[in-house]
Amino acid sequence: MTHDLDDLLARMPALPNDRSLDTLDANVWARVDALQSERIMTQLRTGAVAVALLTGLAVGGIGVVTAPKPPAELSIFTVEAGLSPLLRMDVRS
Repeated sequence: MTHDLDDLLARMPALPNDRSLDTLDANVWARVDALQSERIMTQLRTGAVAVALLTGLAVGGIGVVTAPKPPAELSIFTVEAGLSPLLRMDVRS
């Protein structure tokens, strides 16, 4: 394999021309446009996911604050504890 640039350049006219470079410029710009539109779509998707996440967090936080609290398991410690039948058992003479 020859590494001398002058020899390679001197042999180039003798080599067969296997590709046309007529559409190279248009192909390069088409690829640049495709990559640019792909980047924009990625940014839009990221923005949509961020908005959905923030909306979910906000609605979930509001839901936690406004959700009715379930009744306590130990109802003897509630406001209605004076009505408990256990109160009648504690009779002091």
